[in-house]
Amino acid sequence: MYSVILCGGSGTRLWPLSRKNYPKQFLKLYSERSLLQETYLRMRKLMPMERIYFMTNQDGYPLVLEQIHEIDRDYEASQVIIEPKSLNTAPAMACAVKYLVAEKKVSESESVLFLPSDHYIGNVESYLSTLRTAFESVGDSIGTIGIRALAPETGYGYIRKGEADGPFFRALQFCEKPEKSVAEGYIESGEYVWNSGMYLLQIETFLREVAMYAPDIAVSLEGSWSRFIEGFNALSSISFDYAVSEKSDRVIIYEGDFGWSDIGSFDSLAEISGGTSAETRHIGIDSERVFVHSASDRLIATIGIEDIAIVETADSILVYRRGRAEEVKKIVEKLKESGAKEIEYDFDEEKG
Repeated sequence: MYSVILCGGSGTRLWPLSRKNYPKQFLKLYSERSLLQETYLRMRKLMPMERIYFMTNQDGYPLVLEQIHEIDRDYEASQVIIEPKSLNTAPAMACAVKYLVAEKKVSESESVLFLPSDHYIGNVESYLSTLRTAFESVGDSIGTIGIRALAPETGYGYIRKGEADGPFFRALQFCEKPEKSVAEGYIESGEYVWNSGMYLLQIETFLREVAMYAPDIAVSLEGSWSRFIEGFNALSSISFDYAVSEKSDRVIIYEGDFGWSDIGSFDSLAEISGGTSAETRHIGIDSERVFVHSASDRLIATIGIEDIAIVETADSILVYRRGRAEEVKKIVEKLKESGAKEIEYDFDEEKG
């Protein structure tokens, strides 16, 4: 078995901590390790270092190597795959599959776990137990890890469960991020799980399903590794959900309940940390439900406020009313439109 950790995302909803040149997977948000390092360490409990790969872009390559070498100095640089362009998860997974087969001579009968690099797992042992069960029983299906839905979250996609079959459920329907009332209906029915974005399948299953539902990707996989890379930029930017799993009748769900979060917003981070980040210095007077995160170790004091989040870095401060965290990405859009320098980190300024 192998794993491919996908780490080409930008994490715009966590600005100003997450930036274009230093996205959230490289940040230390809830522990002394970055999200990327925490993900890698979880995989190390499941398989040897030689079976763990990363998929990233050119800018992310040195960051991935730097952070993994802090943990495992012997980690091979050739296990960090560089995609020519960030084109969402379907082309990224295809790139990883082509590299494993063409360059590393991995058998098509091997199973590969594709997973994001920037998620939080509260109960690691329960998580690993779910993955072990999945590896043992996925067969020629497309396995996905569905998270037991505990609240009507509107920031997550959902999957409707079908009939139970041993350790898994058949997947009936993939659902977009819903309105609040729709999400409440999902929770009441007990038939839905949150879509974690984790996929487990044999390489030969990936090739078969892509040939059926994403023929442009299948064609790109023909020929040599160098030919695939040359034509990569011509592929459409599309998620594996849209390209394959929503169309396939081979998707199965392994339901897990292990304290999962995609840390997609500061509201999510506040829930994980139980309030203000542990290393942040905050003095609050008559302040309730206030989340504070300081990246520069400045003291932050609040008086007479409630339901507010404050995020501070060396060059920017974000203040918003909790519950509106999803709108942070609108700030990033405005920064892009204006060409503001705060879209990226100025590392000299950060250090000074």
